[in-house]
Amino acid sequence: MRNFFGTATAVGLLWCMPAIAQAQSEVIVWVAGEPGQTTIYDELAEAFNASQSDATITVVKNSSDLFNPALIPALSAGEGPDLFTFGTGPGQPAALIAGGLVADLTDAYREHGWADTIPEGIIVQTSSDGKLWAFGNEVETTGMFYNQAIFDEAGVSVPTTWAEMEAVVSALQAAGYDTPIGLAAADKWPVSHWQSMMFGRYAGPEGIENVLFGDGEWTDAPFVAASAKLQQMGQAGWFGPTPVAIGYGELMDSFWAGDVPMTFTGPWVIGGGIQATGDRISDYSVFAVPPFEEGQAIHPTNSIGSGWYVREGSEVKEHAIAFLNSMFLETEGRVALLNAGTIPVGPLEDALAQADLSPLAQDIWKTSDDHAGNGTVPAFLDTITPGGLTTVSYDGLQGLLLNVMTPEEFTAEMQSAWAEAKEAGEIMLPGGIADE
Repeated sequence: MRNFFGTATAVGLLWCMPAIAQAQSEVIVWVAGEPGQTTIYDELAEAFNASQSDATITVVKNSSDLFNPALIPALSAGEGPDLFTFGTGPGQPAALIAGGLVADLTDAYREHGWADTIPEGIIVQTSSDGKLWAFGNEVETTGMFYNQAIFDEAGVSVPTTWAEMEAVVSALQAAGYDTPIGLAAADKWPVSHWQSMMFGRYAGPEGIENVLFGDGEWTDAPFVAASAKLQQMGQAGWFGPTPVAIGYGELMDSFWAGDVPMTFTGPWVIGGGIQATGDRISDYSVFAVPPFEEGQAIHPTNSIGSGWYVREGSEVKEHAIAFLNSMFLETEGRVALLNAGTIPVGPLEDALAQADLSPLAQDIWKTSDDHAGNGTVPAFLDTITPGGLTTVSYDGLQGLLLNVMTPEEFTAEMQSAWAEAKEAGEIMLPGGIADE
């Protein structure tokens, strides 16, 4: 029973009764995931409970297919979890916010200094109407995975400028690698990782946010230029002779076998890579794609799959927020999340130094952390834009690589789909936190 306090009915007898301990307030936490994926929250709850005298965390784990159908009815009935994870994409949290089912976390954001941990690029994905509604959960990123053994054989080093990048690709082609950078465009979504990164490089975080939440358009010059650069790379054979004919599974098999020197992807491939390569995994590392143009900054790609929300009617909000702080603000919690394969938002340097991660995982997250001061951009635009735009983007990216569409045509089709979705109210709500 939550918030129960022992009371004496005979006040006059209180002086001779032993002290009655105050019962702990119970915080019910719902998390979604398959068996084995969510045990970290039991461990974090156990550590938190051991440090508290007035609150206890109870974690309820639900499979992904049961979580969403059960959540909203429970919240609407004024019951359900005090703290829970939920999506942050377009349309997902809007009903919760509009229905008054989730708490405004803006005061907690200011009181606990969350701005020092949560990057602005994540804040805009978890806020609307000038208020913060969620604390961003697990982060994903992308980077250029490469085979150092192949680089050594070809006599090249990790590039830091675009001229060096061009020289690396040329040397690899001369060494007989007809696919210097694997792309897997048959599955479409791997190309969108390039799109997200390149749109962010050319437009910067502000340019991306101006389209997502302002009056910017996908036909603005930076997005046309990024699309043109991607098409030029394809025309020059950087992605091989037939990138649109190669699927992701086939590509990754070739990459781990040592037949493809580079591929731009994310840390989710590391576990499979370790299994596929064994001791050869030490041949692999990650680097940030160099700036495409003079004066460009490297903006790490950061996206979140979900956020942590607090139920508006909860009587234990302060304890729920304290648990969030223990997970994401305290080094011990951040290290535990890292060791479980969940990457917390914000600077990772201190936690990475203590985490038990594979060298390849250390590489990609250090690469991201090294450039985070430049501002981050979404890693996966396809997860935070409406489905209609995603379909147009996927098809158009293939069209660019097949040279059946110009960059201007591609971005015009994107903008048309975006305008339609915007008119229908299918885009994310404008983000950012209002000044005090």
